[in-house]
Amino acid sequence: MRSANRKPSACCLLPLIFLSGCSLNRSAARVTSSVIDTGLPAVFSQSDPQYVKEALPANLQLMEILLANDPGNKDLLVNAAEGFCGYAFMFLEDENQERASVFYAKGQDLALRALDGATAATAKKKDAHALFWNTFCKASYININRDKPEAIAEIPALEPAALKLLALEPGYYYNGAQSILGAYYAIRPRMLGGDPEKAKEHFELALKGPGENFLLNRYMYAKMAAVAAQDEELFERQLNAVLSAEPRDGQTRLPDEVAKLKAKKLLEKKDELF
Repeated sequence: MRSANRKPSACCLLPLIFLSGCSLNRSAARVTSSVIDTGLPAVFSQSDPQYVKEALPANLQLMEILLANDPGNKDLLVNAAEGFCGYAFMFLEDENQERASVFYAKGQDLALRALDGATAATAKKKDAHALFWNTFCKASYININRDKPEAIAEIPALEPAALKLLALEPGYYYNGAQSILGAYYAIRPRMLGGDPEKAKEHFELALKGPGENFLLNRYMYAKMAAVAAQDEELFERQLNAVLSAEPRDGQTRLPDEVAKLKAKKLLEKKDELF
């Protein structure tokens, strides 16, 4: 009986010789992108933000190289969008907003490619992750470019996308759609529908269920809603909750550690914000 673990003979591999270089590159890209997809949890389980800050750019570049050979790979496009947006949010926007903006724009474009023509109005369940990262990147870009008219003009697009996400996959990325809605009401000028109280309501919902222990939700609650409402007590309470939280191993370890670093810096700026 042929062993199930027996390696294929050279004769079995001969047909590969006749594959075009393009097909070989695409096949290799798909195998590697699968490894990236299954390996991402290991990145987010890291407890050392500086290590990830130094290591992640090479992986982002690798994903771009793979996409050059397999440009329609939706899973890879979504992972790359998450990578660029996450890197900008965690490591760039507090230090270099211009550079962070470039990363957010790139992440938004990658997610838009993954949507492949789908919009907030037409997106299906299979488009939920691409729609989320496209919207997250857009919201993050707007937030650090509020002085640019073209960025402000994009604000109305946030709400329908977030509402569609609530219909498609409400708990995705630790209630991320609720955080986007909270940011939407915090960013939007009051005269154009901004409402800090509604922002608070959505961040409270973000802290339910799958988002309850996700510390970046609390950090964003303080940074966006508490500042917009000029609620100093809420600001301090949320940030102190982040700082006092016990470290938890698992896929939220890295963002939780980043949240602690960001919370400490933001708390030091309290007098500038209130």
